[in-house]
Formats: sequence, structure tokens, C-alpha cells
Amino acid sequence: MPDSLLQPGPDETLDSIGTSGVRVLQRRNGYRFTLDAVLLAHFAASESVGHGGTVLELGAGSGVVSFLLVKQFGLGPVDAVELQPAVHARLVRAVALNACESQVRPVLGDLCRIRELVDGGAYAQVVSNPPFRLADAGVRSPDDERAISKSEVACDAQAVILAARYALAPGGTVSLVYPAARVAEVLGLLGQAKLHPRVLRFVHSRVDAPATRFLVQAVRDKDRGLSVRPPLVVHGSGPGGYSAEVAALMDAPLAEQQGD
Repeated sequence: MPDSLLQPGPDETLDSIGTSGVRVLQRRNGYRFTLDAVLLAHFAASESVGHGGTVLELGAGSGVVSFLLVKQFGLGPVDAVELQPAVHARLVRAVALNACESQVRPVLGDLCRIRELVDGGAYAQVVSNPPFRLADAGVRSPDDERAISKSEVACDAQAVILAARYALAPGGTVSLVYPAARVAEVLGLLGQAKLHPRVLRFVHSRVDAPATRFLVQAVRDKDRGLSVRPPLVVHGSGPGGYSAEVAALMDAPLAEQQGD
């Protein structure tokens, strides 16, 4: 790939994340990754019940989760499915930028049509940081990229979970991050798909604040019981104002620049 394509365009930024030098290209005024991507990658890696195997990311966006899984946490290879052609094009460039050609495979397509994109039962793990907002909740962003990335206008939680079910091998795991207010809905959808929740962890902005997110990992076809992990607290007295746990996942310069 020409070096010129690895540089940000006039409407793009080149951003770093994590402790392993991951870099991604993002639209300056489009949807941009959040800390949720780092927390999801760490959760999926730390709760991994198997060793090795191909990973599928649904709704990969700029590729943050895929690159972190490969470079920071040693998982993969990863197939990264992204619906939006312009976002996918930046993901392709980022694969070269991170020298991950043999580890991350960008796939352009709609997860609602997962059977046309990947083989069923082919993946040891599925991860997704999906659109959080219900399609009819609040005002839709006039920017299509932001709207599709943040709101369930192109897919909903059920579609993500059914795609994960199709892609996973028996005993494979799916890891998701969602707003805390949707925990009952998402756990119910997982159960209906015979993806049995095995690990649940709530994310709190501060130690005395209500949960804002939850991380869940579920297993295809095997009900091993549910373990609820201690709360994950984002902000504290660590570098950059993060808790020690979160600061350990971030480069110090990034931690000083980014908030929750």
C-alpha cells in the first residue's frame, strides 16, 4: 500500500490507543472510538476460556478492538466485519499501518447477512462493541456514520447475538459491551439464542457512581453458570486520572489526554 494512504487525509486524524502502539484512522468529525473498545478487548482476552482460535469482530469500525486483541493481548487472527464502505476503507488502511496483514482480515458486509460473509461455526470467539442506542431513542444524528455506529438503525442487539450464534463453534464465546440499563434485555436475548452467560462485569465511572456499562461473555450451548466479577471502576488516582486497572491498559500520554 502506498505510504500516502497511510497518512490521515484532511478530514481524518491518526490516533493511538493502548500500550502496544495500535494506531487507527478516524474521521475528524465522525464517530470516534471510546474507552469501551479497550475495556471490551481486555475483557474478552482476560476471560478467554480457550487457547487460540480465530476471532470474529462484528461492527469493527476503525478496528480498535481487533488490533488490540492481536497486538496487545496476543489473540487472533481476527476477521473484522464492517458495514460502512468508507469506514471499512479506513480499516483496510489501518491494517497496513499496524502491520497486521496476516492477523486482521477486514470484511465488508452486513452482520444481518452473516451467512453470506463467514462460515458457520468457524470461530472460537466473537466480540462486538455494537450500536448502543435504541433506534427510536433520542434524536438521530444527521451524520449517517455516527447514526449507524451509535444507534440501532442498521442492526439491533438481537441481530448481533444471532450473528454471533451462527459464527461460533460449539463451546465458543461471545463478549459484548452494552449500557447497564440494557442488561436484562441482553441477557434474555443471549439465553434465547442458547448463548449462556458465564461472566458479567459492571463498569462504573467512579467507585461511588452507578454502573454505566456492563461487559458480558456467553458460551454457545454450554451452561457453566454465571460468575459476576467485581466492579470495574474507570476513574481513580492512577495515571491520567484513571483507576490503576484501567491505567495499566493505556499509554500514559493517551491516559492524560482522553476521558471516559
